[in-house]
Amino acid sequence: MAFEPVMLGVGGYAYIAPVGTTAPVDPFASWGAGWTNLADVSEDGLVEALGEDRTQIMRWGSNTPVRSQVKQRTSTYKVVLINITAAGLGLYYSVPVADMTSSGSGDTQFLSFSDPATTDPYEMALGFDVLDGDRHCRFVIARSEVTTKGDLTYKGDTPVGFDLTFTALTAPGGAASIQRMYGGVTLPA
Repeated sequence: MAFEPVMLGVGGYAYIAPVGTTAPVDPFASWGAGWTNLADVSEDGLVEALGEDRTQIMRWGSNTPVRSQVKQRTSTYKVVLINITAAGLGLYYSVPVADMTSSGSGDTQFLSFSDPATTDPYEMALGFDVLDGDRHCRFVIARSEVTTKGDLTYKGDTPVGFDLTFTALTAPGGAASIQRMYGGVTLPA
């Protein structure tokens, strides 16, 4: 009996792009034009969570359900970004990079922006690569939004971490929102 290798999330990358940007079609292809690498993810890696809200259909006089029906399914992805980048700041503060200003040069260069004046959603396509040697997992989320943000801590012994949880939204046109790809995994014969 052959055993499949155990995969660890040894490393990985997180990417964003405008909704509708063409994504890779396999877990080994390069991310194409329009995708931005979000820089370093903390050692906590990527946390994927699937939530389901179900209705239990009961028969009269019975104490066990005769059927269970999914009412709602939610997929979330959590990362902590540990570099201060325009893309990371934009996600945390819900400000598109196009609405930021870069001023100065060299040692006096800085980025500035204002908090958004509206509560319009800041939606994006999202991608993750999870790596363990030659084993690659890739998740492509066609449309998502940051739905939870952790507190920022500024202190001497901890990197400033942008704790972001993304929720997958329905893809444009009602298509499937999430494409999962697992390199090196085969279908049973």
